[in-house]
Amino acid sequence: MEYTIKPTDIQLEITVEAKNQLSLMIQNDYTLKDQFFRIQIGGKECHGFTYKLGFTTTDPADLQLDFSDFTVLIDPFTAFYTQHAKLDYQFNDLGEDGFILTNFQEKDHKGKFFKDTSKLPPWANK
Repeated sequence: MEYTIKPTDIQLEITVEAKNQLSLMIQNDYTLKDQFFRIQIGGKECHGFTYKLGFTTTDPADLQLDFSDFTVLIDPFTAFYTQHAKLDYQFNDLGEDGFILTNFQEKDHKGKFFKDTSKLPPWANK
């Protein structure tokens, strides 16, 4: 039996700040036409995963999470390891701002978790 992750398996909370920023960007940046916000694992460090957050085009394998004003894309690998997360948009006193992803499963993916094959996606055990 083949394992397939579905959009309904993903619990993505998006804060009001992140929703507002995404809507503002989509409405006012013509270069984002036909692009969608993507959540993607960018790498792995001792503390857990690093993430790439930004706008891209779709890929046939993507899961699409539809919200009222926008769609979020997530690839199956990222979806498997990020099934419960929160997307926020934060500002600090230095004038820096950006999207922040909190993965509530992060504690399960610290160190060399991949040596425990039960924590790998089912398609990785082939």
